[in-house]
Amino acid sequence: MKLSGSQTLVKLLKAHGVEYVAGIPGHGSWAIVDALHSTTHGIPFIQVMQEQSAVHLADGYFRACGRPMAALVPTAIDVSKAITGLACAHAEASAVLLLSGGEVAHIPVQGPIEETAPFGSEVSSLRVKAQWLAQSPAELPDIMRSAFACMLDATPGPVSLTLPLEVQYQSAEWAQAPGSVRASSERYTASTSQIKQASTFLAKAARPVIVAGGGVLSADACSELLRVAEGFSTPVINGPDGKGCIPEDHRLAAGATGRWGSACANALLANADLVFLVGCRPLALSPCVSVIQIDDDLKMQGRSAQLLLGIEADIRSVLANLGEALSSEQAAHLSLQRTSYLIRLNALREAWEARLTAPRTDESAPFMIQRPLAELRAALEHDAVIVVGAGSVRRAVQQMFPVYVPRSHLSSSTFGALGWAVPAAIGAKLALPARQVVCVVGDGDFLQAMQEMAVCVMHCIPVLFMVFNNSGYVSLRDGQTQRFGRHYASEFNLPDGKPYSPDFTEIARSFGLESWRVEHASQLAPALHKALNSKGPALLEVLVSRQSTGVIDPFADELP
Repeated sequence: MKLSGSQTLVKLLKAHGVEYVAGIPGHGSWAIVDALHSTTHGIPFIQVMQEQSAVHLADGYFRACGRPMAALVPTAIDVSKAITGLACAHAEASAVLLLSGGEVAHIPVQGPIEETAPFGSEVSSLRVKAQWLAQSPAELPDIMRSAFACMLDATPGPVSLTLPLEVQYQSAEWAQAPGSVRASSERYTASTSQIKQASTFLAKAARPVIVAGGGVLSADACSELLRVAEGFSTPVINGPDGKGCIPEDHRLAAGATGRWGSACANALLANADLVFLVGCRPLALSPCVSVIQIDDDLKMQGRSAQLLLGIEADIRSVLANLGEALSSEQAAHLSLQRTSYLIRLNALREAWEARLTAPRTDESAPFMIQRPLAELRAALEHDAVIVVGAGSVRRAVQQMFPVYVPRSHLSSSTFGALGWAVPAAIGAKLALPARQVVCVVGDGDFLQAMQEMAVCVMHCIPVLFMVFNNSGYVSLRDGQTQRFGRHYASEFNLPDGKPYSPDFTEIARSFGLESWRVEHASQLAPALHKALNSKGPALLEVLVSRQSTGVIDPFADELP
């Protein structure tokens, strides 16, 4: 059977489990779009309004379900608008396959190029793990096998494939190689002695804490992490990208670390004698603290200065083996031994929750950020997915919005990309159609990608957009003020100094969404109920005070 290069590509995408392709059709990609619409080999094509959004959408899809989808741009990758999306996916270890057309096959072959050069070089400026240029349809099966293996190895990330115009139209016999379609990537396991050492150190420590990062989520190792925490009676703190590693209502959950974290987590970390870093970058710690560090790639994450034991291996297998290393009798003994330590944890948790009560119930108008977030959490289902934009909203969600299921909190925490959240939420809903998906985003962030609401309407994707409107980039204003004592161009104002804002409620209605504007506390619960029960995409605009930074100082508490 003869297939064109485009048909071969689409057939291989299906064979590798790709369920959607997002992008914009153009001169360099029409043949691929035609093949995607084929009734024989077709894959749903989600047309977006901007190229960058296609990559963000695929990024959100992967983070929600752990399966990759593809993004398609019509031009050469290095001149497309997709580069920011690639950089964001790369920073967050998110697997995205970026497809591009528009090239001709006689340019020099670069083959798969590993990203070994420093940022700013020709390859690393694309922020991909590797890139391929296909010179014939016959090469595509091997290229795709390599691309998926690279994209989904121990450290996931974006890869790119350029399919020149002439290759898209060339015909060749379909000859899929026998065996597994997706090449298996080798996963390294820890040695028995390393597991025994880690178990011994954890058991002997008086005040151990586990700090879990995004590597735990990427490895689908949350249940294994929980077993280790429970077995060793050890509190779990989540790093900046590790929210959701442990249910935040669990007795061992201590919250997030850092200035956007909880007083509980920071107090435990400050007084720990052993810190167990799992899939997390090193933290600034006291010199007298010992560290056990587990990661798929310690070189990429960086080794802690106080490293007692470093294990470079598959995170899930290490945690599974560590959970099995402790007998039930040893676990019971540790639980008794750490009774006073766990009582201290509970007291710290209760004190922090009491501190959050006032902002969560504040009746101010415009709102403090914490109040509508508390109402949202109360209205959502247990496993709802929240996709968070940049700025003060992200800080507030990190600090005081609990999540209970892995991959139910998605945020551009490392890269902080404006315009990421709206398309990422659409991708998350495509990945998890049976679950509630809410995009929580500031007005400045929303303005950079609100055109993608049209995608929800055209493809019947019921996402709720909750826009926190404070007429500006208030987090940027606060940063300028703290550093320089002044601020410029971060608030949206009219010439006379009055705040300016478009009417997002009316804009959403013009796109075809149901929408509501909330200005007072009495309107919150009814509007949320209507929005969450909408049959299609919806928008809730919430007026927020410019004085609401979204952060409660976790270092200002008097600790119990």
